[in-house]
Amino acid sequence: MRKKTIRRAVFILLHSIGFLLLYFVVRKLDFRMTAEYFALFKTWKIAAGLVILFLVYMIKSYRWLLINRAFGVNGRYTTFLAFFLFTGFLGTITPGRLGEFAKIWLIRNRYKSSITVSTSSVLLDRIWDVLILSMVGGISMMLIISRFVINWYTIAIIGLIFIIAFGIIFFPGILFRPALALAGKKPIREELQQIYETWSQNRMRLMIPGFCTSLLAFGMLAVIPLMFSADINAMINYGTSVTAVSISNILAFIPVSIAGFGTREFVFTRVWSLHSHPAEIAIAISTIYFIITYLGSMLLGGIAYMTSIRKFYSFREIRKRAH
Repeated sequence: MRKKTIRRAVFILLHSIGFLLLYFVVRKLDFRMTAEYFALFKTWKIAAGLVILFLVYMIKSYRWLLINRAFGVNGRYTTFLAFFLFTGFLGTITPGRLGEFAKIWLIRNRYKSSITVSTSSVLLDRIWDVLILSMVGGISMMLIISRFVINWYTIAIIGLIFIIAFGIIFFPGILFRPALALAGKKPIREELQQIYETWSQNRMRLMIPGFCTSLLAFGMLAVIPLMFSADINAMINYGTSVTAVSISNILAFIPVSIAGFGTREFVFTRVWSLHSHPAEIAIAISTIYFIITYLGSMLLGGIAYMTSIRKFYSFREIRKRAH
C-alpha cells in the first residue's frame, strides 16, 4: 500500500511539471490574438492533416506487420491496421501505456502467440520510434544550437548521429548486450534476448525497411505544422517543423506531462521564437497540431473499433484484459 501511494505521488509530481511549463508559457499570452490566428486556419487543411495522420498510421502498421512476421506471427495487414488505430485511440483516452498492453493482448488472443513473442513485437515497434526520435531529435538540437545555420561542424555532428543510428541497426549488440547484462528478472531477459536474436537475424530484410518506414512516418507528421504556418504568414522551413515535432515527441516519452500538455507548447514557442514569431502564433499552431494528432487518433481509433474490432471484442473486455 505504501509503495502504491509513493508511486502515485511520484506520478502526480512528475506530471505536474508539464502543467507548470504550460502556465509559464501562457501567463503573458494574448488569447484574443491567438484565437484570431487560429480562426485563419483553413478547414480543408484540417481534413488534409487527418489524411496525413491516417497515412502515418498505415505506414507504422505496415512496420508492425513486418516485425510480427519476423517473430512468426502471420496476419492480414487490415487486421494489424485496425489494431494499431484502436490501440492509438486507447493511448489517448487513458493514462499510462494501456494502448501498448492492448496490442500485446490482441496479438496473443488473435494469433495464439506466446506472451514473449507478443510483448517482444510491441517492444521492438516502440524501439523503432525511440531510435528515429532520438536520431532526429539529436539533429534538431544541433540545428537549434546553430540557429539553423549549416556549417562544417554542424554537418559533421549530424553525420555522426546518422552513423550511430545505422551502427545500432547493423550491430544491435551495442544496445542489447548492456540491456541484457542489466536486466534482472528472467522474463525481461527472455524478451530482450528474443528481440536481439530476431533483430540480428533480420537486420537486412527487416531493419532497413523498418528504418525507412519509421523515418517516412515521422517526416509526414512534421508536414502538419508547416502547412498551417502559411495560413498566418509565419513562414518557416521544414527543418523548423521537424525540430518542434521531434523534441516535443521525445518529451512525450518522458512522464512529465499528460497528452504532451505544457512540453509541446513550451517547445513550439521556443522553436518559433528563433524565427522571431510571437508565442501566440506558436500556440495556435501547437493547438491545431494537438487537435489533429490526438483528437484525430481518437476519431480514427473509434472508427476502427466500430467497423472492425467490436465484431470480435468488446471495449470493456479489451480494457480489462490489457490492465
